[in-house]
Amino acid sequence: MKRIERATTVVLLLVSVAGVAAAQDARNASDVEVTNRLAYIQGSLDGGRKAANLWRNGWLVGYSAATFGQIAAQTGSHSDKQKQDLLVGAATTGLGAIGQLAFPLDAGFLADQLRAMPGDTPEARRVKLASAESLLRRSAAQEELGRSWKTHAIAGVVNVAAGLVIWRHYDRPARDGLLTFALGQFVSEVQIFTQPTRAVRDLRAYERRSDFEHAAAATGPQRTWYVSAWPGGVAVGCRF
Repeated sequence: MKRIERATTVVLLLVSVAGVAAAQDARNASDVEVTNRLAYIQGSLDGGRKAANLWRNGWLVGYSAATFGQIAAQTGSHSDKQKQDLLVGAATTGLGAIGQLAFPLDAGFLADQLRAMPGDTPEARRVKLASAESLLRRSAAQEELGRSWKTHAIAGVVNVAAGLVIWRHYDRPARDGLLTFALGQFVSEVQIFTQPTRAVRDLRAYERRSDFEHAAAATGPQRTWYVSAWPGGVAVGCRF
């Protein structure tokens, strides 16, 4: 817990420092550059919203349906082995649904949050730009965490525990526990690798650009196709 608290403190400190630096850059930029930077970030957040919401809601619905479905199925099952599998499966998918609720992708609502900020004067736009850059960095940091080794490790711990329950607690063959782990880990990895990462790419592109002062209109990144899968369904779409 102490390590997690220290890591959280460091992340918050870095975000705060980045916000201060952004505010200083915004004060030194011309109004044209500020306006173009704002347009770029707003377009980035707008473009990433649908994919973020699709991923979050898709997995939330999939996990929830799998949880309630398995609970209902085990009540009518006459096989002890099947009941055990369904109960353990319901527990793991239930944790997956809780994770989607507890740790949503902020990219799904940051666009509206930024749009609601006042920007009708040059000074207001400078203040808004500092907030916009902070929001984009915040979204990128969340996406990076979602793809990090920590997320893979957490999923691994949950699925190993599920396999051990099948093997040791229910006194089943080790292969049954291994199969439970493998299936759960496969679903977890699909969830992790289908998580959108647009904010990460957009932030990198934003930090590399140097033509905001002269651009007539800030343009967003190129469109990218994505595939999102969840228990019971697959979605294909395009992010603009």
